[in-house]
Amino acid sequence: MRASPAELVRAIASGETGAMRALYSQFAGPLFRFALLGLGDRDAAEDVVQETMLAAWRGAGGFRADSSVRSWLFGICRNQVALELRRRGRAPDPAPPDVDAWAPEPSVTGLELEEAMGGLEVEHKQLLHLVYVEGLPQREVAEALGVPIGTVKSRLFSARERLRSLLGEDEA
Repeated sequence: MRASPAELVRAIASGETGAMRALYSQFAGPLFRFALLGLGDRDAAEDVVQETMLAAWRGAGGFRADSSVRSWLFGICRNQVALELRRRGRAPDPAPPDVDAWAPEPSVTGLELEEAMGGLEVEHKQLLHLVYVEGLPQREVAEALGVPIGTVKSRLFSARERLRSLLGEDEA
């Protein structure tokens, strides 16, 4: 039987070997894609994932199950991306989106979507990724990003409108 993420975190906190490896294999890919959107650098994104998982390992004993493990990890990752950006002292490089994970209208090609995504602000790219690629509910997105749910809703509206504009779609 496969352990749930919350069970894995409890096992990590109690020192059970193998639990960290299982948590890593379950979340490393999504965390990497999220970090890449913020940093635009594959090597830095890989480092951020490692730092995220190290912070999760260190903080497993303090994990409160009032949020999901997934939103907790994305929150840690968001903080690690911010630390990396501050360390660099500059804005993020543009990163290509994971166009295969998006479901655009049939009239939009992957290349068009990729170009349009390049025109979005990093916070909009990350928000769209969490909602549409990772499938997080808005409540969990708010927890992961450390903002109120109303902010998530308004940013999501703005991100979709900006993406429509960049794709040259008229409002219906």
